[in-house]
Amino acid sequence: MALLSPLYSLPNHVLEKQKLYQNSSKPIMLRGPRSNLYVGTFGVLFTVGMVSTVYAFTSLVRGKKSESE
Repeated sequence: MALLSPLYSLPNHVLEKQKLYQNSSKPIMLRGPRSNLYVGTFGVLFTVGMVSTVYAFTSLVRGKKSESE
């Protein structure tokens, strides 16, 4: 069973991670090691998506101008 030993003989880091999350006074979404990157990326993608949706909606409401006008 030496083939599968890397899967089950890993060190247990649960206590260190539990202390990291529970001893912090930051909001829960900002407590992780790369959380600022994840939250920032989500914010940028969400903003781009919402602006694109509002732009498309307003262009549909305004409609196309006909060439005879």
